[in-house]
Amino acid sequence: MSRAPFILLINPWITDFAAYDLWAKPLGLLLLASLLRQGGCGVAYVDCLEHRGQAQGTTPPRDRFGTGKYLKTSIPTPEACKGFPRHYYRYGIHPDDFRTRLESLSRPDLIWVTSVMTYWYPGVQQTISVLREVFPNTPVWLGGIYAQLCPEHARQHAGADEVVTHTPALIPQHIQCATGFAMKKAKTWPHFALWPGPALDLIHAPSYIPLLTSVGCPFQCPYCASSLLQPIRERKSAEVIADEIMSSWRSYGVRDYAFYDDALLLGEEESLRNALDRVSRENLPLRFHTPNAVHVRAISQKKAERLRKWGFETIRLGLETTRAENQLKWGGKVNNTMFAEAVSHLLCSGFRPHQIGVYLLCGLPGQSPEEVAEAIRRVQEAGVMPHIAEYSPVPGTPTWHEARRLSPYDLQGEPLYHNNTFFACRRPDFSLETLNHLKALARQVRRSIPHVESPECSHGS
Repeated sequence: MSRAPFILLINPWITDFAAYDLWAKPLGLLLLASLLRQGGCGVAYVDCLEHRGQAQGTTPPRDRFGTGKYLKTSIPTPEACKGFPRHYYRYGIHPDDFRTRLESLSRPDLIWVTSVMTYWYPGVQQTISVLREVFPNTPVWLGGIYAQLCPEHARQHAGADEVVTHTPALIPQHIQCATGFAMKKAKTWPHFALWPGPALDLIHAPSYIPLLTSVGCPFQCPYCASSLLQPIRERKSAEVIADEIMSSWRSYGVRDYAFYDDALLLGEEESLRNALDRVSRENLPLRFHTPNAVHVRAISQKKAERLRKWGFETIRLGLETTRAENQLKWGGKVNNTMFAEAVSHLLCSGFRPHQIGVYLLCGLPGQSPEEVAEAIRRVQEAGVMPHIAEYSPVPGTPTWHEARRLSPYDLQGEPLYHNNTFFACRRPDFSLETLNHLKALARQVRRSIPHVESPECSHGS
């Protein structure tokens, strides 16, 4: 094929016991769309998680920051999870809506499906099954996190013609081999800092804008796949970051922006600070959110003041545990003194207690319920909001091997058991009931946090 290929990009359904759109756009797929367009390809996009659906007849409302519920349909629980005391759902548009949207398109030369959580693979299977019905002769490629972390399972079960695990640098050549089309600007693919911004025009009426200013993380926490998925640390320039934000505001008038960076505030002085200083001088009514959490060690008094000045609305801190031995074992990136100082800096800079959420890991191999309860109390004493982050076994990480050894479930063979709701690492002294009790305790503390202005503080240097 010498002509430019037409490539259809698909964000598949989620299948799970629970799902919520907490600033969760398929940013990798939208970046891929921009790279493909820059390379000369035609692109179309269908989002199975879009909030408008004809068949369901309703559109779930958005909250004031653009997040909200997905459309959903109850479906049978997979055999591997039979007996689990929760209903199982397919989240997203109805299959009839999906088929209608596909049938409105010209036949693509290639279909690229993304993936996220490993335990959402039934949604990927169902998505690809419908794609096969509508476009039986079009090759289907599967990329994304599930494809990278569980490539053999994906090859055997997802239904795609190819599971893409290449680094971005190799994708242009791979597309050329499949289509005969030589991609333009292929030399930019290996370098994140040179990528165009995401193809936000493909999103129908966005209620928030996803931002990615950097990839990679300098820490290698034993439970996290960041270093596996993004081994190289790289950041965009201040000019590019600022242009993306202001261009999105001009094009869509959306106030809410969510950072997807794994290490947003580490090493940010030369780019992120200059970018956000430039944006703040425009006096735009923007609100920034950090659902992926920021590193506690990065919050000095001056940085907290900058975050407030720049318009950060939602601050999430990664404390994880208050036990010193586990803080060291899990990466050595935080301690209790750092946490107390960071919270103090944020409150003294004008952040309100309910704007500051703290992620606490729960259910890791060897972790006790008492450790989690202790951490909840410590966050409560600091006057901010505890959020339980249930452990999900992630293939390829050091903690994965310990989880496989301790769990009675086949984590290697069945990704459904990676689901944090299922809690495959439960044990007699840390049961599902205990997990639910700890989650309820954290909710109780959050409800007790007043939504009031922070007290006046004397600002340090």
